[in-house]
Amino acid sequence: MPSYNRNRRVSQVNRLWLLLIVLLTIGALPGHGQTNKEEERVKKVVVDAFQAIADLDLPKLRSYCQTDFVLLEDGQVWTIDTLENRLKPYLGTGMKRVNTIDFIKVTVKGPVAWVSYRNTADIVRDGKQRQVRWLESAVLEKTKGEWKLALLHSTVLNPKR
Repeated sequence: MPSYNRNRRVSQVNRLWLLLIVLLTIGALPGHGQTNKEEERVKKVVVDAFQAIADLDLPKLRSYCQTDFVLLEDGQVWTIDTLENRLKPYLGTGMKRVNTIDFIKVTVKGPVAWVSYRNTADIVRDGKQRQVRWLESAVLEKTKGEWKLALLHSTVLNPKR
């Protein structure tokens, strides 16, 4: 009986070693972990684009968008030109905006990615503070090795009552 228990323990240890080797091998395979890196790159584009909006840096904002970018904003269809024209009146006014983006889901499939997130903007304009919250989704395309916003859909959330 003792020999049987010893062999059984050895067998269990061997299985654990085999499992560990398989897991380490999978982690070392080319391409493993690429999705997570791509997801992080996609998130960074979204965050950086909203930072460009906060900074009113219109050339930088444009650099994060495809040339045929579309924004569905409050029931309207905007282009990057429309968005820039809506932001231009705030240039030089001292308006401050801080964005908080809480990602819900990020999916990358080849050269296309889509994300969903909650976006909160704390805005100070003319000495008045306000907070705006949105539920948003975006589609990004990878062009020449760079992720760019192709479509953004924005739904304003009503304040909690």
